[in-house]
Parts: sequence; structure tokens; C-alpha cells
Amino acid sequence: MTYSPPPGSAAATALEISERMQDLAGDGEWDEVETLAVELRRAVMTVGESERRPLLLALQRNTAAVTADAKTAREEVGGKISELRRGQVAKNAYELS
Repeated sequence: MTYSPPPGSAAATALEISERMQDLAGDGEWDEVETLAVELRRAVMTVGESERRPLLLALQRNTAAVTADAKTAREEVGGKISELRRGQVAKNAYELS
């Protein structure tokens, strides 16, 4: 079952922020994701006690997708760095010849 907070509520705002984070992470817009993460923390702190648990469970699902995108991006960057290092080693070896 999907959590649907009342429209316009603090919980709805927090959920909207997390959905935007998810979209931006999918597009690789990490600076914007970081900015929204700060907004999300602030928004969650304004949610009432009774709404907090279902909201956090919904946010957990959304942030899991952001985390997966971040892991994939980190692996891609790590691969590119490794390629650059191999290229530098090859260049240095060639210069010594």
C-alpha cells in the first residue's frame, strides 16, 4: 500500500521532495540531490508524531532508489578513474622507453 499524506501537509511536502530527489538522482544531478537532502531533513522535522512513522517508511523506499543510483554512479566514476590511472602508467612507461 502506498502512503498518501494529506495534500499540502508537511508530510506531503517531504514526500514530494524525496520524489524530486529520486528523479534528479536518476538524471545524475548530484548537487541538486544534496541540496534537496537538506530540505528533506528540515521538512521531516516539521511532520507531526502521528504522521512520522508512515512517512519515514515511504521515504525509505524513495531514498533506497537514490542510494542505488548513487552506488551505480560511484562505480562508473571509479571505473573511469581506474582507466585514467592505467593510461597514466602506460604514458609514464612509454616516456621511460
